[in-house]
Amino acid sequence: MKENKMMAGLIAGLNIAGLVCLICLLVPYLTHNTQVTYPDAMLPAEWWDLAGMALTVGTIPLFMVNLLGFLFIRARRTGFKFLFFLPSVVCIAAVVHYWITSLA
Repeated sequence: MKENKMMAGLIAGLNIAGLVCLICLLVPYLTHNTQVTYPDAMLPAEWWDLAGMALTVGTIPLFMVNLLGFLFIRARRTGFKFLFFLPSVVCIAAVVHYWITSLA
């Protein structure tokens, strides 16, 4: 029983960390910040482009953590369990938008 609570706490912590990372990456992406971070780099990139690439890389781990939260954390109603997938849906929508605008 204690192990299940500890595992649920760990999974909840990972979900919160993923949500914080998602918010930190969505802000520069959605504001379309065009500041070049390192202009002397070999391949300089703008902030929104870096955020879009990081969102692309982080989509699968975020989905896996959300799936673990859905499977292992108990909720009083089953409808609330589907809220674990909300960050994944937002991340997938941002990644699809990023790749559509980058390739267009």
